[in-house]
Amino acid sequence: MENLRFEQVEPHGGGVTFKRDDQIGHGKYLLKRTTLVKASLSVKKDFDFSKNLFVNIRSPLKVPIKSEKLKLKNLGFEIISLNKADINSCLAKISKDKFDQLAEKISKYTFEPDHPGKTNLAILEDIEEVKVDDKMAALEKGSSKQDVIIYLHHNLSQKEKFLILNNIESDFIKAGVKTESQIFPNGRPIVSCSAEYATIKKIASFYSTVNKVEINSTFYVKRSVPVLPLPSSLKVNAAISDSVVAIIDSGIQASAVPFQNLITSHLRFLPARAVDIDPDHGSFVASRCLYGDEIDICFTTNTLMPYCRVMDVTVFGNDARGRSIGPTDDFLVNVIGQVVKKHYKDIKVYNLSLGKPESINDHEFSEVAKQIDYLSKTYNVIFVVASGNINSPLGNYPHDHFSHKDSRLGAPAEALLAVTVGSIAKYVNTNCLAVKDEISPFSRIGPGADLGLKPEIVCHGGNLVKGYTSNPRTSSYGINHKGDHLAVDVGTSFSAPIISQFVVRLMDAFPDATTNLIKALLFHFAEKRSIPSTILNPHTFYTGFGEPHIENSISSAPNTFSYFFEGVLDQQRYQYVGFHIPSIFKTRSDAKLKIKITIVFDPQVNPTNDMEYSMARISATLYKAHNTGFKEITVPTADKYNLPWNPILQFEKEFSRGFLCGYWELRLRLFTRGPIGEKYKQGYAVIIEIIDSKNKIDVFNETVNEFGSKYDLKSREEAA
Repeated sequence: MENLRFEQVEPHGGGVTFKRDDQIGHGKYLLKRTTLVKASLSVKKDFDFSKNLFVNIRSPLKVPIKSEKLKLKNLGFEIISLNKADINSCLAKISKDKFDQLAEKISKYTFEPDHPGKTNLAILEDIEEVKVDDKMAALEKGSSKQDVIIYLHHNLSQKEKFLILNNIESDFIKAGVKTESQIFPNGRPIVSCSAEYATIKKIASFYSTVNKVEINSTFYVKRSVPVLPLPSSLKVNAAISDSVVAIIDSGIQASAVPFQNLITSHLRFLPARAVDIDPDHGSFVASRCLYGDEIDICFTTNTLMPYCRVMDVTVFGNDARGRSIGPTDDFLVNVIGQVVKKHYKDIKVYNLSLGKPESINDHEFSEVAKQIDYLSKTYNVIFVVASGNINSPLGNYPHDHFSHKDSRLGAPAEALLAVTVGSIAKYVNTNCLAVKDEISPFSRIGPGADLGLKPEIVCHGGNLVKGYTSNPRTSSYGINHKGDHLAVDVGTSFSAPIISQFVVRLMDAFPDATTNLIKALLFHFAEKRSIPSTILNPHTFYTGFGEPHIENSISSAPNTFSYFFEGVLDQQRYQYVGFHIPSIFKTRSDAKLKIKITIVFDPQVNPTNDMEYSMARISATLYKAHNTGFKEITVPTADKYNLPWNPILQFEKEFSRGFLCGYWELRLRLFTRGPIGEKYKQGYAVIIEIIDSKNKIDVFNETVNEFGSKYDLKSREEAA
């Protein structure tokens, strides 16, 4: 491609060397500590099963341990996870052989002249066994039973995983505790059980390969309210598209007229103790995915017009007393893994209108989110996830309400590669809390766990009136599970399926596009939505990039021309993506050039290191044609979104003077971190939109006429 060129990256080396004043004393201390660690770990039940040891290591106070990865690697350590609360501490693994070699290095460093190895060993402040109390910090101490998941370290061989899982289960069985073990889709081995704290602690203390123990929490959904019977003569048209969205929810009632012939299959995964399904929530969600936001138009037309079809994946149920039973973490991970692995070739979109009531924390990714990210990357699919609901007022509305810590996203909405969806109001009355196109009062907000933009997208999910209650006219509309009534409800659960349909429509319009380009189209052409004027926090943490405008994503407005490019970056070269500015921007003084760029990529994630979860980063620099060649363009902070290691970049810039038309370039570079390897390559998608912000000229036709021969073009009606 003539509009793509490469340039070698010149590596930069160097760093500060930490020096010890007393190498002999330091060495003797390290010898003592390594001896204690080896003695303690050698009596663990899994010592003979694993070739690696898992330890905590520390760096000197003024030396952040993440800056010393190379020196630690030279000593035989691989950082598994950084300590969120302590920049000088990390969890690391080291093979038994290298641990013995480390002891020899420390001995030479201590007793030989010139202290060989001092450059690397100087940054090793301490080494110790990981305390079992630290592994169980998320649990409540006490005698009552707790439903927990025991996570082993991810960095084990298949043989090691099975051996250790079997031994842990055997210990629990001897203690009279039933267990279930599995290996999650991303390779994470776990044991789930219900046991008392003391029992869990005792058994966990036998195994150094136990990484952490956490509560096995449960997901929830709520019921909608039927308000109006559907027309008796209702006609349901055939679906416009053959595409299918997987609705992972409480089930869909297949016999109901609005769902007949539109459900490709029913996959029933009922939780333990569930004896039946309750398809209320799932049917409401599915109806909005099938028919969109304006289902009530059927009262005028007597017709329902579905866009796509759905697959019913049921993960909720009712027990014998009719009480709702939701999936637990391990159950849901298992289900979505099975479903995606089996259906990813035919189904590319997976809707999750469910979540946890607890808010996420900085630099903490839930295991469900980690599995979503793994499946998204591995199988090239898109998960659309609701941001979650604020179920009661958290203070004076809106400032105190949205400033409360409990207004933040609920898991798994923090999944880095998922499209997370918040809600905006569409219908209003004099008593409503939100105005039209403003964030809904119940919509949970960002930032994400990486402190990046979440939710990325918003869509209509309802409004609330004073008193923090819903009103039928200002709610979102769906169809009840019996299929005979229009139902109403509010929630981000009902925004998400609208976006799932939008994603399918984009995939239909661009069948060869990667999921990176589909998401870029969704984000780039979204229209900004508002927040209450009294809120001063970053706007993007509330409504993200805005509400998608699918028509603009698929067809070009006259005053714009959009370049789409998909490529692959390696770590050794800059990549320059070229594009052209039509000369009319210099001949027409009433026009004004604006360039908007969106870049989306899908980094590999590190499931064991939440502090450095994303392992790839792309930097972007825009160069304009100038009298002397090319000149780098500075974009004001207010006009760009660019958080390092987050998989989305977006910036825009208006130009009044000081540029030439013709050939411009966007320079891209890939950075990596963690156990990713030098040969890792990163796919990405770029949208570069050329805009006349004064709306005076036909940018599309001017660009086609001047530069059309240089590009693979689609008509204005086909695509931007």
